[in-house]
Amino acid sequence: MRLYAGLLINPLESNFSKPQLEYLPDGCLIVNDTGKIVFVGTLTDASVRFADTQMERFENAVIMPGLVDTHVHLPQYQAAAVGTGELLDWLNTYIFSLEARFADEMYARTQSTQFFHDALSVGTTTMSVYCSSQHKATDVAFEEAFRAGIRVCMGKTMMDFGAPQNILFSAEQNITDSLAIAKQWHGTDGGRLQYTLTPRFAGSCSKELLTKTGEIARADGFRIQTHLSENPAELRYIASLFPEAASYTDVYHRTGILTNKTIMAHSIYLSREERVTLKAYDCAIAHCPCSNRFLQSGVMALRHSMSEGFRIGLGSDVAGGYSLSILNEAREAAESSKTWNILNRGQEVPTITAEEALWLATLGGAQALGLDDTIGHFKAGKDADFVVVSLENLMPRETVFSSHSNLVSRIVYGGAATKVLRTYVRGKVVYRAA
Repeated sequence: MRLYAGLLINPLESNFSKPQLEYLPDGCLIVNDTGKIVFVGTLTDASVRFADTQMERFENAVIMPGLVDTHVHLPQYQAAAVGTGELLDWLNTYIFSLEARFADEMYARTQSTQFFHDALSVGTTTMSVYCSSQHKATDVAFEEAFRAGIRVCMGKTMMDFGAPQNILFSAEQNITDSLAIAKQWHGTDGGRLQYTLTPRFAGSCSKELLTKTGEIARADGFRIQTHLSENPAELRYIASLFPEAASYTDVYHRTGILTNKTIMAHSIYLSREERVTLKAYDCAIAHCPCSNRFLQSGVMALRHSMSEGFRIGLGSDVAGGYSLSILNEAREAAESSKTWNILNRGQEVPTITAEEALWLATLGGAQALGLDDTIGHFKAGKDADFVVVSLENLMPRETVFSSHSNLVSRIVYGGAATKVLRTYVRGKVVYRAA
């Protein structure tokens, strides 16, 4: 066993309407040889119960659960911070041609290796990933995720129309490929690697493909990840493709995509009826505030969705989002909630605090992915996925604002992603700063 000592920040098992953090200034985490947490508490108590355990103390740093990215596109990483325009034009101008390059296995491997390394370097330990539409490239991505030591819920992006021909496959081929990759990788390394059925969105998937996806998900228990109500032009496009549907959400309802293992990215423009439908199925939402602004898509009413009890995590949405840092998304989540208030004078709601944003970035994301029994906060029996962040240069030497809430605010707003000292998955170091 090994003992890690320092200031622990631990998300509590509260609900989304009132997320909370626990602080242990003289805290410690004890991890066994299989990567499970066996003790969380004070160093004083641990010294009595685990006197002979090898200790590693982190000074002027915090230890917190690994960050969870609930929505990201691996083949788009090269385009992070690149491009202009809104969603549909941006996809056609910059993204589809980039995704086509993943037909080259060597390129796919190089990009996958870099992607997972860079995610770990900013404290992300779990990712819900859209891979290429190419079978082999998705297989390669799983190989590199396995080597990197990161935890992933990942799948081949399925499309059978509405994009260039060189990244499209028939509905039958998409399903066949997905099941083959799932058979190879789903549940690998004790569940660290999991397969997610990944229809891109209703604008590139036929009714046949969506319906078959829903059938397989319900029969075999797979997660589904897709996009919903991201951009006004997208909504008009979907309405033109599915005139019989009452709404964008109704397209997915009719085709059986809605399950309690479905993660809907964005979900900005939802009617009351759509929210009721999604809640009835206990669908989760991946909130991607950086992408929402970068592509001029809109401002999500995050507080409203949290108050309604939706499971919500944060997603970098690279490359709509310009950074893999989930701490960056936490900051943007807090700031975009202020923007919502500015745009809705007279309807203001309490803005998202830095503490709530950090909760969403950790336990909130784990709950959204249905992994909160394994990761997301520190508790005996859970996997030891955690990150150590240096406070060097984040806090003034003799600050008068020394409360724990102010500390978290400095972590969220102060560029802490560049201060990651180590990232651990199941107690194993998977990233160490030079």
